[in-house]
Amino acid sequence: MDALNAPTAQLVRDITTIGLEPKAIAGTTHLVVPPQFQHIDLTSKIEQAQIVPNRLRGTIALGSLESLLTYLADQHAQATGYVYADPDARTITAVFNDTKAGPGWRDHRAVFAAVLTPEAKRWLDKDGEVFSQTEFAEFIEDNMADLHGDDAEKLLTVATTIAASSGINFSSAKRLQDGQTQLTYNETINATAGEGAVSIPKTFTLGLRLFKNGGGYKLTARLKYRLNSGAVKFHYELERPENAIEDAFTGYVEQVRGATVSTTEGAAPLGYTVLIGKP
Repeated sequence: MDALNAPTAQLVRDITTIGLEPKAIAGTTHLVVPPQFQHIDLTSKIEQAQIVPNRLRGTIALGSLESLLTYLADQHAQATGYVYADPDARTITAVFNDTKAGPGWRDHRAVFAAVLTPEAKRWLDKDGEVFSQTEFAEFIEDNMADLHGDDAEKLLTVATTIAASSGINFSSAKRLQDGQTQLTYNETINATAGEGAVSIPKTFTLGLRLFKNGGGYKLTARLKYRLNSGAVKFHYELERPENAIEDAFTGYVEQVRGATVSTTEGAAPLGYTVLIGKP
């Protein structure tokens, strides 16, 4: 086949060039290419070969509020970013390339999640669960470090009495003037019968760290019981634990909000806007 003459070759080059030139039509951009051509986007490959990326992006998970505040200060994104506090998910999320100053990709983030402590989760998970005598005694003894106050000491005495007794048979219950309940029981040891009584408090108090790396909170629990054929079953009901959890998370939010307008060490305030909502 003869080679293309110069005019024909130039015509082919012109047609190819015109076809590959992007065309802007009514706010959209179009590119005409020959059929069966493969499209390869080299943008990410080129960026990976660079010393630094073209822009910051990605999400980092932080384990403490102090770490979040440090990261906020290091990013210097007050002009473009927002901080979102989500009470439902109990997360505080900073979006550094948000839409504060105009359109933003919203893909550069830092997240702090308030995670319940193991001890708080144990008491919350068992809230309302019915225990047998032995199960209740074991649960109280295993978690005695969380008990707080005089009523808690009485509850520990109840658990110890039950755990140390064998052949115990509860016969009656009587409400005392101080609000406690006295359980009367019969006990047989070495074929010898005896009687005894133990008082259980109406309420008891827990001292718990609700969130990891957080402060302590007091929770009140109402102790309930049910006599059945000589046995007694226990359960407790925490008084509005959701309020304490909400209050603890609000404390985190206020710390972040406070750090955005002032600091305790004389440094410049962070200057971020804190919003309540989902990022």
